[in-house]
Amino acid sequence: MDESSQPVRILAFSDLHGGGFLEASALIDQHRPDWIVTCGDMLPDFQQRPPNSRLRAQQEYWRDHRDLFIREGVTTTMIVGNHEAIGFRFPGMNSLPPGFEDRVVRLERIPREFGPFSFVHGLPEDELAEDLQDQFRLVPEPLIYLSHAPPYGSCDRTQMGDHIGHRPLFRHLHERDWPQSLVLCGHVHRSFGIEEIGNTTIVNMATGYALIEWERGFSRVLEMARMVEGGNFWDSP
Repeated sequence: MDESSQPVRILAFSDLHGGGFLEASALIDQHRPDWIVTCGDMLPDFQQRPPNSRLRAQQEYWRDHRDLFIREGVTTTMIVGNHEAIGFRFPGMNSLPPGFEDRVVRLERIPREFGPFSFVHGLPEDELAEDLQDQFRLVPEPLIYLSHAPPYGSCDRTQMGDHIGHRPLFRHLHERDWPQSLVLCGHVHRSFGIEEIGNTTIVNMATGYALIEWERGFSRVLEMARMVEGGNFWDSP
């Protein structure tokens, strides 16, 4: 894939929590994307199992179902979310399409604080900022951000009205005057949708998918819909 020659069709999913995988596979066959992306919380929790057993169950689940998200000649990139067990990794999940290695950053960790609560796997703000800077050492001028959490203040409002987004990512984009870039994210189910600030397009696919046409400096969402339901659960992270 050459980012400069023609538009790139991205099919992105987030927060399916083990549901909708057959529908996702059908969407891939229907749209024939150039790049498949998953932005975290794709797997069942298996919360009834102890931590080591839970990690093994998620690895086995993805091993048994990952072919639904893989097509010959198409790169599938997976980042993890807060519902994937600590240590979850799978061969090939960090791959990027040719020509995109120096254009994409991946932010898998989320803010620890959630209104009056806190996420067990979240990080304090200074560690999130350090993680972001580590990414910039590898990719100094990103065009695409794959982040489980949205930037703070955009597509990040919970059912209770709290903003729980990634503050260091917000500051970075704000300091760059919201550059021509694309942020693909999830995590906050209630805020499924699209927001454009300056030249930055933010797409939160939590509980669903988005089909995006991307050219260097320009993004257009062609189609977007939820895929899983579950009452109030799907309106919270």
